[in-house]
Amino acid sequence: MAVQAGRSVEPPALVRHAPSEEWIARIGLLQDALAVCPTDVLARCELAMLLEKLGQPEEALCNWNAVLACDPNSLKAREGVARCRQRTGRPLQSAL
Repeated sequence: MAVQAGRSVEPPALVRHAPSEEWIARIGLLQDALAVCPTDVLARCELAMLLEKLGQPEEALCNWNAVLACDPNSLKAREGVARCRQRTGRPLQSAL
């Protein structure tokens, strides 16, 4: 399948978006939920994904790392860490 000129090759979920009031409100709700239960993996994953979409890879990386602290085998979090490290120019760390 050929990529059309001028089109992004990034998956649609990873293209940066302008913040909307709905997304900002959702981030606030997720942060409130995490203040009560910091190990809520689903809330933390959603927050990390929203932060990535909003072009905040450093903040997203912190949240992906928190997911890995709770669930070291989370493929979603490992992929998120890899994306964020690539965007911030940080090298991928060895698992050893």
